[in-house]
Amino acid sequence: MENIEIFRKKLLYKASHRGTKEMDILMGNFTEKFIQLFDDNELSLLNVLLDEDDDYIYKIILKKVAIPDHIDNRVTTLLIDFANTLNE
Repeated sequence: MENIEIFRKKLLYKASHRGTKEMDILMGNFTEKFIQLFDDNELSLLNVLLDEDDDYIYKIILKKVAIPDHIDNRVTTLLIDFANTLNE
């Protein structure tokens, strides 16, 4: 894997430049909060999650669709919990 700090910067950019303002904010804030806590594996899982469509991620957060196996992991669970705490 490339330098971990460069990878983190790329992920943060990818998270905060999604295409929709709401998801830019949500994913950007989530990534900013947790990125330094993630190990190499979790950073890779985050990268896979960030490849998903905004609308699909939003439906996962709202529990309108089941979490597919390829992103059913700790990172996705943290994102769902993070998004739900914003509504409290």
